[in-house]
Amino acid sequence: MLELRPFGYLICASFLIVLVLGQVMAFPDSGGEDEPLTARSMGSETDPVAVIVPLPEITSNGTRYYLNATLSYDPTNDYLNESETIVDYIWEITHENVTVYAYGTQDWYRFEDVGLYKIKLTVRDSWGNTGVNFTAVISVDDADFDDLPDWWELFYFDTMDPGAADDFDSDGYTNLQEWAGGTLPDVADPPPPEPGILEENWMYFAAAAAVTAGVLVAMYPRIKRKRKELETKKIAIAIELEKSLDEE
Repeated sequence: MLELRPFGYLICASFLIVLVLGQVMAFPDSGGEDEPLTARSMGSETDPVAVIVPLPEITSNGTRYYLNATLSYDPTNDYLNESETIVDYIWEITHENVTVYAYGTQDWYRFEDVGLYKIKLTVRDSWGNTGVNFTAVISVDDADFDDLPDWWELFYFDTMDPGAADDFDSDGYTNLQEWAGGTLPDVADPPPPEPGILEENWMYFAAAAAVTAGVLVAMYPRIKRKRKELETKKIAIAIELEKSLDEE
């Protein structure tokens, strides 16, 4: 009979342990399948990124611009090797505490009134993750600060290049005069009338009138005194005449 020494027992025990471990590793726990890799399981690092194509900080009221979110992206595409997963694009434009909504990657919006417009873009992917971005636009009446309303310039000139002192239709009236007078700046009006003699020399006439008035004011006391003396003489003559008539 083969006699096993203690060293032999140790070798046999080690062999059995290795055999058991091999069986366990060959048959993993069947209690549940491995969870597939999803955007939700990867956490916030895969939230979609909302990108607003830059808008002008200051614009003329009545101007229309394109709200553009085409540069927005979803990191999930890189992790999962999938196509575009952003499914919702929501625009919120707030002006004077009134909010209007627009949807989609691109949409036109007109900044109709003067004031501050707050713009918020929210993008949402197919797993419900969201990304948000903000911007703002200030709409003013005179963006080029030339004292002419921008809408008026754009309506008549299709540009805001002409200035207030320019005469677009070469009729003798500046653009500012046309705006103030309600005339058409792109249609020549009758030229301004030539100034007359009085208009050209009004300063001289005014000076002469002032001198005359000064002389009259200065002479008024003397004239009044002379008139009083004359009245006194008339009264004295009348009294003398009456006495002579009584004596007769």
